[in-house]
Amino acid sequence: MKDTLLTIKHKLQVRSAIAKKDYVSAVLVLDPISTKHAGTAKMKDKRFVIKEIVKSIIENPIGSQEKMFFEAGKKILRLKSNNAKEIGIHVLHRAYSYNKKKVEGFLYKITDDDNWEVREYAAGALAETLKLNPGFYSTLRKWTKDRSENIRRGVVLAAVGLRDRKDPVTLKKAFSLLEPLLYDSSMYVRKNLGPFILGSYFGNAFPEEMFMLIGKMIRVKNVYVRWNAAMAFNNSFGNRYPKEAVKFLRLLINDESPVVKRAVRSTLNHLSKRHKIAGILSNYVG
Repeated sequence: MKDTLLTIKHKLQVRSAIAKKDYVSAVLVLDPISTKHAGTAKMKDKRFVIKEIVKSIIENPIGSQEKMFFEAGKKILRLKSNNAKEIGIHVLHRAYSYNKKKVEGFLYKITDDDNWEVREYAAGALAETLKLNPGFYSTLRKWTKDRSENIRRGVVLAAVGLRDRKDPVTLKKAFSLLEPLLYDSSMYVRKNLGPFILGSYFGNAFPEEMFMLIGKMIRVKNVYVRWNAAMAFNNSFGNRYPKEAVKFLRLLINDESPVVKRAVRSTLNHLSKRHKIAGILSNYVG
């Protein structure tokens, strides 16, 4: 299957519209070539439009760049189109320093959108906003307590903006942001936290630090914290460190919670393909 549906003619239309600062028309080029799967254009095509808009504003600013990103993003987000939401939020977030309150309002709205793919793009915008604007951290801390599981899940994914191999302080901030979400009962939040962000993302980059964190999590008397601990190895992180994974899972193998038991069994089954003892241990999960 093609990864792009934009033709040379389409790209010329996009660039022509952007040259006239007509960002709305540039985005509208995508609607007729949206896929049935998510109701939006291909990822590569949306990235093309975002890149062209950003490039145009950076290379040909009229006054403040941040103001241009703000005005362009607002115009795009007025369109009743999921393509517009995804592209608009990736343009608008670059104006955070220009109007924090309104940009945060748009970020919140798009993060809580009904469409799952729109929420994916919003998560990317959250991470970029956090990476470029440390002050956004305090807002995300507040969002960890939000009623909407979409917003809380967005915070989980926003933490990727704090992964800096050269800065251990940033890593501590990431763990601090994620800590209250370890207790979250929402499956939507959990499946993005333990298996994905803690394991695949931070675990593969900072294994020693993650082993220390998981060791602490296992001792917490909360089923969701321990579920996240077990599921942190149910991915490429566990594949890379199967011996360490089994060592931690042994400590959870007799857990009384059905929630934790299912997580332990699932992770051991995953690891059994690369570590024989994992397959044996899975038979002893209560």
